[in-house]
Amino acid sequence: MQPTKRNRGRLRGRRTALAVLSIMAVAVLPVAGCGSQTTPSESESRQDVTTSATNLLPQDVLVALDAVQSYFPEIDHQTTTSENSTASGNPDATRMVIYEGEDGKRITVSVDRYPSPDSASAAFEQAIDASEVVPGFAPLPAPADVGDKAFAGVVTQGEDTHIGVGALAGGQVVGVTSAGYPATPRNIGQLTELMRAAVEKATTA
Repeated sequence: MQPTKRNRGRLRGRRTALAVLSIMAVAVLPVAGCGSQTTPSESESRQDVTTSATNLLPQDVLVALDAVQSYFPEIDHQTTTSENSTASGNPDATRMVIYEGEDGKRITVSVDRYPSPDSASAAFEQAIDASEVVPGFAPLPAPADVGDKAFAGVVTQGEDTHIGVGALAGGQVVGVTSAGYPATPRNIGQLTELMRAAVEKATTA
């Protein structure tokens, strides 16, 4: 009974993720094994997964596992990487990666690259608008000194909580989201610091 119950919780999180779009980059997307009862093997989990014609950014534009562990040490492996199929607007290329711990907590990082800063800004605003109408959404104070513009919020539906931070950085939109963490000041602060690292990585890689 326990694995089934846990899987149902993750499926609920996936539905929330798709609703909140890339600005929250919440939890999981339709990638390898989505909705299945099994976890992909280590070799499978590190393969690039594509579900559309979207171009993939190189993975080195995203923060690596060791950077995530600096703020969330319980996260111990990467589950998958793929294009960000919930990216707003029309990006040239995207990349997202999901990191997870044994207890099911997850950190998702995404980078969406657009043809120009103006198109990235329009997509950023579109994603914010979509996030704000999600049931259970509550805004958080926008982090200071994170990219050109930043946005943060939390979505709680039942026992499922996601904290998300999004940033506009030139022609890119960067998202970092936690799933399974309560929205405490410490967790929000750690996610914000991870976002700063993610923006620096995306803009210098």
